[in-house]
Amino acid sequence: MVNNGEQQQTAQSLNIRAAKAIADTVRTTLGPAGMDKMMVDGGGNVIVTNDGATILQELDVSHPGAKMIIEAANTQESMCYDGTTSTVVLAGQLLSNTESLFEKGLHPNVICKGYRQAAQWAVEHIQSLSESAKPHLKHVAQTSITGKSLESAMEHVSELCVKAAELAGGDFERIRVLCQPGGGLEDSTCFSGVVLHKEFMLPAMPTVQGKALLINTGLSNKKNEDNVQVSLGSAAEYQQYQQTTTRDIWVKKAEAIIERLPEGGAVFVRDHVNEVVAATLAKAGISVVQRLSESDLTALGLLLNTAAAHTIEDLGDAVDADVECTTIGDMKYVVVKGKGEVTTLILRGATKQTLDETERGFEDALGVVCLAYNTLEVVPGGGAAYLNSAINLRSRAAEIGGRAQMAIDAFADALETIPATIAENAGHDPLDTVLALRNEHLSGNIDYGPDIEDGGTTSMKEADVWEPLNLVKQAIQSASEVTISILRIDDIIGKRGE
Repeated sequence: MVNNGEQQQTAQSLNIRAAKAIADTVRTTLGPAGMDKMMVDGGGNVIVTNDGATILQELDVSHPGAKMIIEAANTQESMCYDGTTSTVVLAGQLLSNTESLFEKGLHPNVICKGYRQAAQWAVEHIQSLSESAKPHLKHVAQTSITGKSLESAMEHVSELCVKAAELAGGDFERIRVLCQPGGGLEDSTCFSGVVLHKEFMLPAMPTVQGKALLINTGLSNKKNEDNVQVSLGSAAEYQQYQQTTTRDIWVKKAEAIIERLPEGGAVFVRDHVNEVVAATLAKAGISVVQRLSESDLTALGLLLNTAAAHTIEDLGDAVDADVECTTIGDMKYVVVKGKGEVTTLILRGATKQTLDETERGFEDALGVVCLAYNTLEVVPGGGAAYLNSAINLRSRAAEIGGRAQMAIDAFADALETIPATIAENAGHDPLDTVLALRNEHLSGNIDYGPDIEDGGTTSMKEADVWEPLNLVKQAIQSASEVTISILRIDDIIGKRGE
């Protein structure tokens, strides 16, 4: 028979082991010299990436403790767009350090108390290391890009990220990314407006420099639910019947649109558009774009500062827009310009697989630049902020007193895992790097981090390595909270199914 103490230890050990397995999976991807992972599913589909968020999303995980770690990483991704690997590695090390604390006789609640206090102090201290983000937006983008496929065109890509963030006013939701195979990264461009992977419904439809309408529905026949039987002799007769019974209805709907656009314009429709409607509108000089996704309609609404109508009867006033159908590479696109702050990045790349990884890297870089743009504060990267915070924690550990101070020391050790792992992934000795960094920080060089090129330490400020303050703070908070949540579990119990 298993007693309560053994049961508690077993549950915690299982959760810790699962969390460490997740952390070990992504640990080697951390930092500018991180390695890639090849992920293959049962159908032979392959993803090659070193993006922590993508790896964690694609992992086939069933253990509940491991799922908690992945959920913490998802929170980090949604809040800060990057830093998921740091969050998972930190959480894994915090849990690993608790095993030695258990051996020393510390109760999980004592460890939780120490970790909670340590996280609070660490976040407060990192705030004191921050500087103004405005001069470093480009450096923030470069820090995020380093070690990814985008690095080959770092200067161009980082400038695109900063330009896109500024054009969108720092609102990540107003930045769209469009991938176009062909060409190279250097051919990527930033466009103020919306680019749709569509073309006008009819070739004769003109370029528009006037007004536009958005319709959040379709302009075609829906399935008839009435139980009506009609006997027809051929497919041609059926087609003629359909045109006869519905043509007048659709002509009236087209005329309602023409009333709103008497001098021509463009109509963007979520679903299919009836050919009668399209032809009638084309004669009135109105271009039609159909089958738009929800994200396309949302972006157009932001760009044109209007809301999409749900029916023809709900149509409001038309809004100003410049619309043209153009060719990028060898594909047709509809390009829309308006007064709103919406930006489209057009990414070019040799193959679809490389473009997928390029898009992931761009979205991370865009996200952190927008985060820095909005929060206005950055800290030295390369793990420098984590290490300096660890030194501060050790100096304050005695303040809390009792056994909890041992937990604070363990938290400080875990924070040093970030610069240590960055150095290790670059092929350098992690212990030697951490010891050298401690000496530098104690000597007042609080911006020093690992030198991944030559080993040892170097100034992150001189290397222009910066991260948004909120990214580092959120990583520490997410890692500490999921660690505390796992430590407070003393049993794993099967529950009744729904």
